[in-house]
Amino acid sequence: MASTAIVLTPGCGGTKAVAEVPECRNAADSIHKSEFETGVHYLTRRADAYSDCMIAHDYVFDQAQLDERLNHIRQVKNADVMGGDPYYLIAKQRQELRMSPALWRPAGS
Repeated sequence: MASTAIVLTPGCGGTKAVAEVPECRNAADSIHKSEFETGVHYLTRRADAYSDCMIAHDYVFDQAQLDERLNHIRQVKNADVMGGDPYYLIAKQRQELRMSPALWRPAGS
């Protein structure tokens, strides 16, 4: 069965984003959480399944965009002196962003 991803272009000359690849979302959704694992570990396993599928479908991940987004989150959270250590929030966000079609692009572009 062949699948096709649609490339969406946001207005005003933004970056191209890949539409959802159903097989990859299904791969991530098929991961079941054990009662003994942490939320971040579960998200990491889901993100790994999604990433492996996207790579198999000839997409590449925009690591620079991920780093930029996580740096922004880190700066905002660190500015709140009463906010505590943002480590777990950033770790969770990292895995959620790895499953975001907006950070993937076709390998040829």
